[in-house]
Amino acid sequence: MNDQGLHARNPLFDASILGLGLLCALGLVAIGDDWTSGFFAAQAASHPLPPWLWETLTTLGDGRVQLALLLPFCLRYPRVFWALLVGALLAGALSRGLKLGLPTPRPAAVLDASRITIIGVRLTTHSFPSGHTVSAFSFVVPWLALLGWRRAWPIVALAVLAGFSRIAVGAHWPGDVLAGALIGLLGGWVGLRLTHQFRWGLGIRAHWSLIALAVIAVATLPFDGQGYPDTLAWRISVCLWGLGGFALIYLRPLLRGGWWAANRPLEGLAGKQ
Repeated sequence: MNDQGLHARNPLFDASILGLGLLCALGLVAIGDDWTSGFFAAQAASHPLPPWLWETLTTLGDGRVQLALLLPFCLRYPRVFWALLVGALLAGALSRGLKLGLPTPRPAAVLDASRITIIGVRLTTHSFPSGHTVSAFSFVVPWLALLGWRRAWPIVALAVLAGFSRIAVGAHWPGDVLAGALIGLLGGWVGLRLTHQFRWGLGIRAHWSLIALAVIAVATLPFDGQGYPDTLAWRISVCLWGLGGFALIYLRPLLRGGWWAANRPLEGLAGKQ
């Protein structure tokens, strides 16, 4: 399977994104001004599972982990790769603006330590929205557009778990997670539409430039756990997966057949509609 049908108009896909967005918006309305609403219940629900699992799930909201998982498939799905990058940039910019404009405190800053479970780093500022959830849900959109619910539901489920993990580790309120999911869906959808017309990232040299940046980002994973040291083994594994995929899919054809042999799947892609 390739990604030629990524930008095909699909009313069911658009309705799915709208429906998911409405669910998040309704959740935010239900929470209202009580940002603690649902927090203690969510933390209690997370307790049966071990802390290392929640730390691992929360790293799924790290863009570098997403790039590592994606690297072996970028040449097969170059349109998806380009849409994911643009969607993530748009959603991330909106998320960062809200964080700076609305410097809300995190749970650890306002709740007594005896009432809250903190897993990993103790964060206290810039709670709204959850950046990890933004990243996880923007990642969902192109795959849902390409694969449909029947094939993409595991990716959606992992995004939901990544968002929930931000409450489980004590880093965010439920409202932060709902807002993050909404922003991620919006940014991913807009990015998907923009890349149908703005095709720079599908050019051969542009694709390689973006892949090089992705490889550099992925290579930092073993050295930076963003406050979750117990995920080291997972981060090393994901890093090796991504870099190994890069070597196999990109470098081996380049060394064996030269530049054009390595890039035959990308030839003319930037100009195709």
